Amino acid sequence: MRPNLFYSREISQALLRGSSFSTVRACVATLVFVLLAINCGTPPQGQYPVPETAVKAAEKNQTQQSTQNQASSLPGSATVRLAEQPYLRNAFSEPAPASRTGLDDFFAMTRGKVQHAAIVSGASFDVLKAFIAEGWAPIVMIQFQGRTPEILPVSDYNDQLSEVSLQNPTNLNKRRLTYKAFEAAWGKDPRKKVVLITPQRLTETDLESVLGNYLPAEAFQEVSIRSR
Repeated sequence: MRPNLFYSREISQALLRGSSFSTVRACVATLVFVLLAINCGTPPQGQYPVPETAVKAAEKNQTQQSTQNQASSLPGSATVRLAEQPYLRNAFSEPAPASRTGLDDFFAMTRGKVQHAAIVSGASFDVLKAFIAEGWAPIVMIQFQGRTPEILPVSDYNDQLSEVSLQNPTNLNKRRLTYKAFEAAWGKDPRKKVVLITPQRLTETDLESVLGNYLPAEAFQEVSIRSR
């Protein structure tokens, strides 16, 4: 019995010595980690989990930026060469009347002079730009202060200069206007109408397809077309 007690006592002491040694090692390791943390500073942010709300906010912001970049594909400038469009010149073979009904009369008057024409309502300045970028010169009725209304095509625009040009298709004389002056003169028509004269008949699907190449859908939801 005594030898067994002796061995039990020895084993217990060994375990106590091992436990003390393990405790000391744990304390030393903890102290070393604290010293390293103080010397190295705060761990990089990337090592911490990002809250889900922050991730969603970042993704939403990224989506919005992508949508904004794709919102408008209008070029900074564009020009329609009226000299290369004889069918457009034919429409102006006689002076265009600027009556009370304006572009409606002009649209009717082009019958017999040009094969295909369309009158577009609910346009905006960006819609006009899209037409020009496509190679269509939108014909507008403008009225300056104290002057008789005029009907002329818009042949080009330039965002850098903030200018548009109205051009007479018969003599190709140009009149340059600032964006502000043009919108003030054109904006007197509350229906925002333009006439398009093109080589082929335009349908509503054609119009939406072309405008969709340059503008977001919401930019031309109010646009309607009547063509022949």
